Amino acid sequence: MQPLNGLKGRASLSLYLKCGAILLLFALSVLIVACSSSAPTDTSLGDPTVTVTINLNQSNSSPTPPLPPYTCGAWVTNTTPAYNTTSVVEVYAKFIHNDANDNPVGVGGASATATVLWPDGSTSTVTATTTSDGLAVFPVAISSKADAINKVVLVTVTFTSPDGHSCTVNQNQAAYFTLVIVSPTATKGPTPTTTATGTPGGTATPTGTVRPTGTPGPKRTPTAGN
Repeated sequence: MQPLNGLKGRASLSLYLKCGAILLLFALSVLIVACSSSAPTDTSLGDPTVTVTINLNQSNSSPTPPLPPYTCGAWVTNTTPAYNTTSVVEVYAKFIHNDANDNPVGVGGASATATVLWPDGSTSTVTATTTSDGLAVFPVAISSKADAINKVVLVTVTFTSPDGHSCTVNQNQAAYFTLVIVSPTATKGPTPTTTATGTPGGTATPTGTVRPTGTPGPKRTPTAGN
């Protein structure tokens, strides 16, 4: 009976080992499946997607500032006028009122004063009244300003409307011009003409001996008795 009991004990141990191996294999399978399901499914190695957010709320942006109610400007059409003792440079300026709809309207009947800033530090003033479209023209005499040749001359302008509104063109926006010396242009003289002398239609008088032309006739030989 002892050998039989030993055989049964070895069979039971072998059965236990097999069952344990099967259980271990099942446990490993469950663990592998669980790890696979928890791993991220996106295996892409490319760059991450960039997300751009557009904010349509413009409450933080600064609004466009409105135009000032009155504006003005000044200019010179010829910025390099020729200098001579009778030269006059015309400076133009305009006075504008921007209405409620920001439409520019010329201010007529406004008084305007132009201040000419000469390079030597002296100043001169010219006054004018704007036309119905807000334009003012200032004739600036330069006859006594030879020292301003090849130098920049600035002109500022101040406007005052009939109802008391004003506008100033300061030095940063002033009109300007530079006097220059123009070389005289040589004039072309008259083209000389040749006059023939003598009496037209005259008869030429031949000089010397005039010889007859033509073929001479036969020579006659005198005969006796004739």
